[in-house]
Amino acid sequence: MKSNTVPLSHSAYLSIRSAIVSLAIEPGSFLLDRDIADLVGASRTPVREALARLEVEGWLESVPRKGYRVRLIDFGELPEVSEMIASLEAAAATRLAKVPNAMVFSVLREVNEQLVTVVEHGNPDEFILLDDRFHRVLLGEAAHYPLSGGVYSLLVDQLHRARLMLPPTVAEEDHHINEHRLLILSMELGDSQAASLLSRSHRMRIVERLSQLMVPGREAENVASSGQLVVPRPKPRMSLRRLRETRQEP
Repeated sequence: MKSNTVPLSHSAYLSIRSAIVSLAIEPGSFLLDRDIADLVGASRTPVREALARLEVEGWLESVPRKGYRVRLIDFGELPEVSEMIASLEAAAATRLAKVPNAMVFSVLREVNEQLVTVVEHGNPDEFILLDDRFHRVLLGEAAHYPLSGGVYSLLVDQLHRARLMLPPTVAEEDHHINEHRLLILSMELGDSQAASLLSRSHRMRIVERLSQLMVPGREAENVASSGQLVVPRPKPRMSLRRLRETRQEP
């Protein structure tokens, strides 16, 4: 009989990755296994396994005698990341236009209306999170294929972290929602070419905005040799220490 218990290393991996993607653990932060073990409530062994996995995926980099450091966001990588995301989503939009799925369209509309509510409440972080959900629903069938679904999730999370550093304006959010509506309509009408073009241009517009606003620099050492581009966040976020304190509060 199979056990339904989630391995501690996987649980630690999910917790740490979520904190990195949400910027609860800031880019450039150093992670020590003992601190993370206290944070996620696990021993050091599964935490070390989780940290090693995160390094392989590109979230962390190993620093001799210092442990692991959360990778800074390399805006130079975003065009390639976004192109891969756009290609997967354009293929999904084309498929849905050729083989319409009323249930998927209904869910997409529901999520889009939730985005409208989020805009009214002025929560750009929640908007980005919900927008990711819209696109994950659009991709749909990839979730049934471990390879494509896993790659897509990794790519979207990388872009998500960058988007949190430069949240969209209300005008940009409204435009985003309207593009979603046009995309859904094109798929319902069976126009696969329009659906593909709308999906791709919609996704690539995000990285174009980030590219226009990025500034040179790096918060960690080895600035000159890295060539990374880092945009300062507009507001402070929860540090690793504060995250730990929050977990300990009754």
